[in-house]
Amino acid sequence: MNANREELFASLVAGAFSLAYLVYAFFIPMPPLKQQLGPAAFPKGIGVAMLILSGIYVFQQLRGGVKEDEERAAIIGAEEKIQGKVNLKRIGFILVLMVFYAFVFERLGYAISTFVVFMAGVFYLDRRHLVRDGIIAVISSFVLYYIFTTVLRVQLPAGPLKFLGL
Repeated sequence: MNANREELFASLVAGAFSLAYLVYAFFIPMPPLKQQLGPAAFPKGIGVAMLILSGIYVFQQLRGGVKEDEERAAIIGAEEKIQGKVNLKRIGFILVLMVFYAFVFERLGYAISTFVVFMAGVFYLDRRHLVRDGIIAVISSFVLYYIFTTVLRVQLPAGPLKFLGL
C-alpha cells in the first residue's frame, strides 16, 4: 500500500470514527434537572469539530494529498520529527503515564495530577524548555480547574488542595 492510499484510508477511518462519535453523543441521556448545556453538549461539540476536521482531511486526500511534507517540516523547524518508524518506547511511556494519571487523579486532585503528568511527559519528551513548560502546566492546570468548577459547574476532585477552597 503506497503512502497516498494509506493517508486516504486513514482519513476515511477518521471520518467514520468522527461520525460514530457524534451519533453516540446524541444517546447521552439528559439529566432529570434541566440545565442550560447538559452533559451531552461538549461531546456533541467535539463530535462536530472532529467531523469537520476529518472531512477536510478526506477532501485533501481525495484532491491528491498534501505534498512535500519534508519541505514544510523544514520551514517550521520540525524536520527531525519526520521519521519512518514508530518509536514504541515513547508510545509505551505515554500509555504508562496515562494509566498513572487515572490512578492518581482522585487522590491528588485534578490540578496537581494534571501538572505532574504534564511535566513528566515534557521531561521525557523535550527537556529544552522546562521553566516555560512548568509555567504553562501550572497556569493551564489551575485555570482549567477554575473554568470547570466555577463556570461549567463540573465537580473535579481537589485532592490535597481542598483546604484552599478549591
